[in-house]
Amino acid sequence: MTGTLAADSAAPTEPDAADAGTPAQREERVRRWPGRLLLAVAVLWALFVAARALLSGRWWVWNGFGLAPPLLHLLFPLVLLIPAALIRHRRRAAVGVVLVSLLLGSWQTGLHPGALLRGHPAVPPGALKVVNWNTFFWDQDSDTDAFYAYLKSHSADVYLLQEYQNARGDEPAPIDDLARIRREFPGFHIATEGEFLTLSRFPITSVRALRPDGLAPPDTSWADYWNIRVLRTDIDVDGETLSLYNTHLPDLLNVDRNPLTAAYHRSVRQLSDRRDRHFRALRDDLDANENPVVLAGDLNVLPGTGDLRWFDGLRDAAHAGDSVYPATFPVSGPALWRLDWAFVSPRVDLHRQSVQDPPAALSTHRLIELDLSLPASGATTAPATEKDRS
Repeated sequence: MTGTLAADSAAPTEPDAADAGTPAQREERVRRWPGRLLLAVAVLWALFVAARALLSGRWWVWNGFGLAPPLLHLLFPLVLLIPAALIRHRRRAAVGVVLVSLLLGSWQTGLHPGALLRGHPAVPPGALKVVNWNTFFWDQDSDTDAFYAYLKSHSADVYLLQEYQNARGDEPAPIDDLARIRREFPGFHIATEGEFLTLSRFPITSVRALRPDGLAPPDTSWADYWNIRVLRTDIDVDGETLSLYNTHLPDLLNVDRNPLTAAYHRSVRQLSDRRDRHFRALRDDLDANENPVVLAGDLNVLPGTGDLRWFDGLRDAAHAGDSVYPATFPVSGPALWRLDWAFVSPRVDLHRQSVQDPPAALSTHRLIELDLSLPASGATTAPATEKDRS
């Protein structure tokens, strides 16, 4: 009995799993971890980019977390590519996955490298100048004289302006500044409904606000702010009718809500439903419209997302732009997001798009300026008579 116990106590113990193998083998296992971790990060990023391509603008859940600056789809895989090329283990797999994510994300960046080669294209005499701008609560928090001076400095033929409104507390509120507008823009024709103001040197022949069916009851006291997100104005340009779509689509999400609450996700879903109804109303009107079209505004749409399908058949004006990354928001600091867009139909000759910085005190959005022509139109001198639509 004693001998047995002694023998048992003298028997060698089994090594722990963590200590198995020679020191060289243990060191080799440690060296493999960076490669495994990097590969895991690369795979997760590739899945994120693929999901964005498939789900953005099509599934409301994605609106809640798909707001990373589009340029990140280029920068992040380029950063990953450096350690992926240097690691010893899983190098081929890591580099391959990073390159796949770079390929998938490259068209989601919103970059327009052709702007580097475009230079300053000549704008023919008599071209129509169109300005689009989200004015951010009009002149409520800025110097009124400076605000109007900035607008007039563009000497545009058409102004498509959003947020012709002020705020009272936490709610948007309508304003009436038409008397000042008539003084500042003599001879212009005026169309306004809801938060939209369209000014045109050319006669206005038709004004219609698009009001989708089935919208949820307004959650603001100003019902038109909720119900009207597109104002269509037709103008007569030397005998040719041009349809102007002044647009401000609902936000993707409410940044003031806590994303860890159920109320936040209900809000995202409601906004998504509201956006879809406004998109459908816009698409239906575009499909039935045989006129040449200029559509511009704060669309709250990001490059490379499914929401862009609603503008099929129109040309992105940024292809004629002077900016490689035509981001429009915010004005203070680097503009990281392109929320404001301009589109034209194939019958419009687009010469140039320019994204410009207003003084930061005037708005959080950059201004878009277009130079274009209608093939059937001649000179762009409009009659000086004023015709108001309000």
